[in-house]
Amino acid sequence: MKNLNFPGLPRILVIDDEEGIRDGLRSLLQEEGLAVETAVNAEDGQRRLAQKSFDVILLDLNLPGEDGLSILASLRTGVPPADVIILTGYGTVANTVEAMRKGATDVIEKPFTQDRMLAVIRRCLEMRQLRNELVWAQDRVRDLTSTDLIGLSPALREVQNRIDQVAHAPDTTVLITGQSGTGKELVARCIHERSSRRHGPFIAVNCAALTENLLEAELFGYEAGAFTGANKEGKDGLFAAAAGGSLFLDEIGEMDKSLQAKLLRVLQERSYRKVGGVQDIPSDARIIASTNRDLRKEVDAGRFREDLFYRLHVMNIEVPPLVERPQDIPLLAHFFLDQFSRQMGKNLTGFTEEATETLCEYSWPGNIRELKNTIEHAAITCPSGMIDECHLPKFSGGTADGSDEIQRNILTLDSSDCSIRKLEGQLVSHVLEMTNWNISRAATMLGINRTTLYNKIRLYGLGQRPTRKNVGV
Repeated sequence: MKNLNFPGLPRILVIDDEEGIRDGLRSLLQEEGLAVETAVNAEDGQRRLAQKSFDVILLDLNLPGEDGLSILASLRTGVPPADVIILTGYGTVANTVEAMRKGATDVIEKPFTQDRMLAVIRRCLEMRQLRNELVWAQDRVRDLTSTDLIGLSPALREVQNRIDQVAHAPDTTVLITGQSGTGKELVARCIHERSSRRHGPFIAVNCAALTENLLEAELFGYEAGAFTGANKEGKDGLFAAAAGGSLFLDEIGEMDKSLQAKLLRVLQERSYRKVGGVQDIPSDARIIASTNRDLRKEVDAGRFREDLFYRLHVMNIEVPPLVERPQDIPLLAHFFLDQFSRQMGKNLTGFTEEATETLCEYSWPGNIRELKNTIEHAAITCPSGMIDECHLPKFSGGTADGSDEIQRNILTLDSSDCSIRKLEGQLVSHVLEMTNWNISRAATMLGINRTTLYNKIRLYGLGQRPTRKNVGV
């Protein structure tokens, strides 16, 4: 179909005993660039389906011999199964319910318009295209190692490029910056695994988790009797443990200034002394540091040594927040869902369109860590099958700029129509425009749920939402 990026030529099978319907649909769909075959009854349709696969099947409900409902299930045996659209000249609620229960994608009553038919087929093909892309993405995720970054966004590709560049300089100090929860330690592990030091150890320490004295002893080790409670034989530190590999100093912005001076000496002299020791010990560990602070501001405020900052800032990798890489949200969500599905022994197959939309519209102030926790919550609450919106936790409704307040004095009441209905329609329309048709955020601001908001959009004829160009599945 026009403007449809579908792999190969979409194949349509029309099963209908009316020659006029078959010929009309063949002409209409061939003009749209689709490959069309027709069958006059259930037996003929099943024979054609046994010979080749089809993407969409248009199935008449009232066929001679076996009717459409009786063969519907057998038409959806392929991988992936075809989308079956029921054609009926006497649609009833019972028939519609039964058809949908047996797997029909949609029901179209005769006589139908060309626009209606094309719209339903286009929707089916677009959904198949998304499913194909999702299967590819899931296969790609399964092939990834534990130290690969998941995502295809330009922002993440830039991070991957920087990792590849610094991986070829195994002694260069690296500073990884970014918000909490963005995956800075994973970036550090990627640097280690892609460098010639990958056969050595990767040692990580959180500088914010230990007091100054404990952190110094952990990093450099100590001699026997160096302080009260010290091991009688002394102890090697993390610099010694990381020899030949990488030492990751997480949240280095929390390190005390006196310890910063000792770390600076290690970077300058490539050697260190144990606590209580007098002998210089060579250091053969690459230093990779990370922080969620702005170290330049910390230097200006006198909380971080300027000379250490420039020693660390040889190669800086800025890890983008999740809000700047919305294309990666569905891929990350499926990666985590696959993990939790296996851990919990559940058959969790994916996300509904509503759930995916909600995940993509949220701003994720907690970044990837928050997304992972959200998917774990959904995996726990969903018994099996698709994760729906009801399985997700209630989000606070945060936005990228943190502003969720409706601008005041923006509604003007027409003196010719002072009804509450008119005012409500203006309010809903304004909030939708204000949020760029972010349904989740608009519903939160209006104090209603998404279903109610969709109903009001239809009630007041507010049109369709703009296409979101930056989010893909």
